Amino acid sequence: MNKIYLVSIIIVTYNAEKHIADVLQSLITRIDDNTEVIIVDGLSNDRTLEIIKEYKEYVTVLISEKDEGIYDAMRKGVANASGKFILFLGADDKLLTNMDGLSNVLIENSTIYYGDVMLYPSNELYGGKFNTAKLLNRNICHQSIFYPKEVFEDYKFELEYKYLADYVMNLKLWASKKYNFHYLEKTIAMYNVTGLSSTFIDVKYKSGAYNLIYSYFGIRGLLIKLFNPIRNFFKI
Repeated sequence: MNKIYLVSIIIVTYNAEKHIADVLQSLITRIDDNTEVIIVDGLSNDRTLEIIKEYKEYVTVLISEKDEGIYDAMRKGVANASGKFILFLGADDKLLTNMDGLSNVLIENSTIYYGDVMLYPSNELYGGKFNTAKLLNRNICHQSIFYPKEVFEDYKFELEYKYLADYVMNLKLWASKKYNFHYLEKTIAMYNVTGLSSTFIDVKYKSGAYNLIYSYFGIRGLLIKLFNPIRNFFKI
């Protein structure tokens, strides 16, 4: 019988030899026996897999096969997860919170728990408590979110969104009100803002953002989305 963990940490890699040791090193003193680590590699052709094997005692599941991008790999990680909650990290991120302090925090499987991230290289904190207006203006960083695994029985990362499928899913989850979002005053991870999602534009999201917002949040959400740039300009 497979062990049930509290948290599955899923790390997606592809040719990440420059960074993978850093994220794995960050896990060593912060994970416990109630945490599993799943690495989904997209057939790296550099030293990524060789480096991962140096940390094999900390890696519960290693998958190395061709995928259709980041979110397809994240889906594969979820399919192989045995944790009650799922946390996603990039190969160039770092875990900052101790997992052994979460057993009395991650309790409700109808609640999505989220905290803050430290941005790299600025070391600024990003996050805070979100409301609808804030979420329509910016995403909750997925490196700070503990999703109940049950979420992925009803919701999937939509692969047509190459870089913002997590944002689209967060919007959908928030609008559905099926799950509560609960803010934790914890810095969960260091998020490297020089990664792919910060470098490239998600054309699918950009071209359909307003229609998407309207379909999830109605006219009120659309007005909030349209008003956000004005509010930010005047700091109101």
